[in-house]
Amino acid sequence: MGIVARQATWNTLLTLVGMGLGFVNMALLFPRLLTPDEFGLTRLLVSIAVVGAQVAHLGGEATVIRYFPYFRDKANSHRGLFGLILGVATLGAFIAVLVLALFHGRFVQWFSDSSGLYARFGLFVLPLVVAEVYLLVLRGFSRAVHRSIAPVFAREFLLRLLQTLLIAAYGMWSMSFTVFLVLYVGTFVLTTAILLFDLWRAGEFRLGLGRMRVGRRMRKSMARYSLFTFGSGLASIAVGNIDQVMVGAMLHDGLSYVAYYAVAMFLASVIMIPARALMQPVIPLLAEAWRKRDHGKIQMLYHRTASIQLVVAAFILLCLWINLDALFSFLKPEYAIGKPVLLILGITNVLNLSTGLSGGIVSTSRSYWFDAVSGFVLLALNVVLDFLFLRWFGLVGVAWSTLVTVVVVTGWRLLFLQKRFGLWPYDRKSVLAFAVGAAMVAAFSVVPHVGAPGLDLLWRSALLTGIYWPVVHVLRIAPELGAQASKLYRQFRQLATGV
Repeated sequence: MGIVARQATWNTLLTLVGMGLGFVNMALLFPRLLTPDEFGLTRLLVSIAVVGAQVAHLGGEATVIRYFPYFRDKANSHRGLFGLILGVATLGAFIAVLVLALFHGRFVQWFSDSSGLYARFGLFVLPLVVAEVYLLVLRGFSRAVHRSIAPVFAREFLLRLLQTLLIAAYGMWSMSFTVFLVLYVGTFVLTTAILLFDLWRAGEFRLGLGRMRVGRRMRKSMARYSLFTFGSGLASIAVGNIDQVMVGAMLHDGLSYVAYYAVAMFLASVIMIPARALMQPVIPLLAEAWRKRDHGKIQMLYHRTASIQLVVAAFILLCLWINLDALFSFLKPEYAIGKPVLLILGITNVLNLSTGLSGGIVSTSRSYWFDAVSGFVLLALNVVLDFLFLRWFGLVGVAWSTLVTVVVVTGWRLLFLQKRFGLWPYDRKSVLAFAVGAAMVAAFSVVPHVGAPGLDLLWRSALLTGIYWPVVHVLRIAPELGAQASKLYRQFRQLATGV
């Protein structure tokens, strides 16, 4: 776990700083300096680009991670694996751009509102799609060669820092929205280029097309795996992004509602950030464990990641829950419609993360076909429920749709892993973790509010921290966290004392 601990520590630090920048952007600056329509447009463009890129790269990110152990040969440019995946992604990006350009008129009809912003700026999605396609495959390359810090630095930290500077400049100077949007798209392009530069500097960006050695049996296996992971990958980004697309298309003045939903979804997604930092270095280890048929290591990783993610995710949700009014006091009053959306999506994310590596274990195993099947079910169920719940319940219906979809599909995946491989992420400590979370919600419902919103937020968060983590430590719900914290403390002490 040495590689995991080191890279996960750096990834967590970067994502925590990025999380702060993201909050400044999504909760303070963008909603205040842009109109809801303008803010909603930026989120809608990104959502379309993310969905389009996931389709266009044809499962390349997961494929390069899954098969890299069989191609690892730095002296021979890893036998052309990177060049092959990059070529397929380039073709996919070209097709995606062509389709989006040809059907631009149809998208304008779907997302038309009183502002007319999508009709004017909808084609800005094209460079965004290209940047996202290359980000996915380059991130896969980085994770395969155990350079998972660079993708986190580029996307979780640098992107948000650049966007903080951009929206601040927009507010300080008389910048047109057109110029702002050009530079906004440019931040995505630049961060993708950073990944490319990091791989090149490390000597890992080698296309090796002239040294490609892929046997017939391996080609069939890779093609089959790419097809299946294409479905599961699309499903993994569907929740949230397709939600925003459907909100923009189905609700009156949809761009404004996209903005309201995006803020609530971002605040709920904070729960996922530490897990993403942990998962990036772990997935390649899973692929290696499957190659060696080391089921003991897989079960160990499964259980440890589930317990760590559950404890951390529950703490972040509790911070959001007990500070809900204070958080939304920093926003314009119209954004308060997102309060129930935040709580429902937060619960969804905690339940999802409590399953640990379930998705990664399936996707890197020989039963990866199930990841695709369950992914397509998730996608179809999410779209159907979005359509129905939006019509019945309005904006909050999209959040309920996400909760129902995630519970159904993750539960199905857990049962599959238990029956097929005898793997199970939970134990008695997992029940304790859920009980501790419920007890904290009940206790803080009677804790009085103190002073201004900012002061109240600090007071309640400090009190929660002082109670929650000692309880977790005493009950030994996630002992690995305590061990890593002690290690970091010793390292800090050595640096401070020079010993």
